[in-house]
Amino acid sequence: MFTIGSRTVKTAIGAMIALSIAQLIGFENASTAAVITLLSVQSTQRKSILIAWRRLLACLIGMGLAILIFEGCAYTPVAVGLLLFIYVPLMAKFGLQDGIVPGFVIVMQLYMSYAITEALLINQLCIVLIGILVALLFNLYMPSVEGELKKITQELDGNYEIIFLQFSRFIRKKERVWNDEYIIRTKRLLEKGIDLARRSEENSFFKRESSYLSYFTKRKQQFQFVERMVPLIIQLPTAFEQNEMIADLVEEFAANLKDVNQMQEKLQALRLRFEGMELPKTREEFETRAALLILMNKIEQFIEIEPSVA
Repeated sequence: MFTIGSRTVKTAIGAMIALSIAQLIGFENASTAAVITLLSVQSTQRKSILIAWRRLLACLIGMGLAILIFEGCAYTPVAVGLLLFIYVPLMAKFGLQDGIVPGFVIVMQLYMSYAITEALLINQLCIVLIGILVALLFNLYMPSVEGELKKITQELDGNYEIIFLQFSRFIRKKERVWNDEYIIRTKRLLEKGIDLARRSEENSFFKRESSYLSYFTKRKQQFQFVERMVPLIIQLPTAFEQNEMIADLVEEFAANLKDVNQMQEKLQALRLRFEGMELPKTREEFETRAALLILMNKIEQFIEIEPSVA
């Protein structure tokens, strides 16, 4: 399906406005303003400011080198090659790679003039500023991802509930074939949520870390424990009394994922119950109880990570 994103719309309108301003004022090479706007519209506000600053510096350095090399040597292709031998490594050294293309466009326009004058330099600088400022103006608008982030958190909570209910059925030996559909879904949601939360954070100049980014980071840490629980549960040797006890706990945990204190108390109570029970009578019972104790440790580690959205 063919879709047009907000960045595309901003780029198209911004380039049109930058070109119109440059032409209206009467600058030479007005089309360059549109090119710089096209290159400078970014996906986040912080990134757009960094890119704008790098491109401005790159253009200024390029203009300085053009004056030294073209006016000092000659307006020839060899001079352009010499300039690039100096310009490209210099941009890489100072982390200004984003400005190489627009900077070189400005340099080539100076080259084609065959005479660098003060008026031409001011013209080129104004074109750069128009392109950058228009892009920055359009980058002030960033579509909110708050609704999508909330939707992902709700879906994640639902997925964890389903996964733990599935765990409880396997512990009771009521299922034999593991379906990893929700494990895969959860992994994808976590990746999407972290990406969106980072973008949201990059669009905030004052809040250093969004609560959503913290939430998804902790959910990802929990997911690592979930992945370690899977082989333990599907490879339980057989079912004993302790299986039902753990299964009840896991089932209750699925319904109370956010009630951390209550689940920690129940987990500790169950651990004490286990310690007071008779020792295993067979190897199979010993292996099952050992696997269940490891599972309890993983659940406890899962609970200790408390994700929340402020």
